[in-house]
Amino acid sequence: MTNILLLSNRMDVILKNYLITRFDSVKMSGTHYMMIDDKQTIAVLQNEFNECFPFLKIEFFRELCIKGSSNSKNKMIKTNEIFSRLQKTKQFGKIVFTKQTTVGELEKMFLGKFGICMQVFRKSGNVWLETTSTDDWTLEQQNEEGKSLAQHFKI
Repeated sequence: MTNILLLSNRMDVILKNYLITRFDSVKMSGTHYMMIDDKQTIAVLQNEFNECFPFLKIEFFRELCIKGSSNSKNKMIKTNEIFSRLQKTKQFGKIVFTKQTTVGELEKMFLGKFGICMQVFRKSGNVWLETTSTDDWTLEQQNEEGKSLAQHFKI
């Protein structure tokens, strides 16, 4: 019984240290990441991203994205889908990015590491625009543009 209690206390310390480290890495250094595991849904990834960049969203597509062209909504993956079920080869891990990461870099990370086409969208008033023509902008630039447009469209 003592061994179980010690193990439980040790696990509490490990979990606490992990959460503190994650909080510090996200809040202090401006580094963000999304964990991909075998149970991760698209909705969870979208929510995590949107917490970092409230005027941006990410969408995933069943077919490879063609650079410079928009993607068909009927090829968009539903939010309740489990990420790993969409992969031909199961890959897990994390995507690490900062506010200085460009849209194009983030999209390439998802495609290269997980084999899934992901596109960033920016809020423009009441609609979401695919950022295909501004993939060289940073996530921070995109988010600030979305914020500016939201303030402009307020009545």
